[in-house]
Amino acid sequence: MIPRTEMDIAVVGVGISLTMDNGTCTAARVGLGAVAPTVLLVEDAARALIGSTLDEAALDAAAAACSAACNPIDDKRGTIAYRTKVAGVLLKRSAMIAADRAKGV
Repeated sequence: MIPRTEMDIAVVGVGISLTMDNGTCTAARVGLGAVAPTVLLVEDAARALIGSTLDEAALDAAAAACSAACNPIDDKRGTIAYRTKVAGVLLKRSAMIAADRAKGV
């Protein structure tokens, strides 16, 4: 997520890879950027998705894991609270996009 138009400095970044089999997530990897000193691989978020149909409970658990993993800075582009919340929101959005792509939609 980049709210400014003059510079590409991310406030929060989420990357997700899903493997789906008949509507069930069989493998997942979740990465976060711009919310800690280095990029994070959030294994708890991946574990929350694996074995699920990406239902609301699984997405909520994965989003909570992403938010918990955050250790962002507070600056003019976003507060700590904002970046932490957006990490969870973007996880949910990214997971649904990745699931659609895995289905060929």
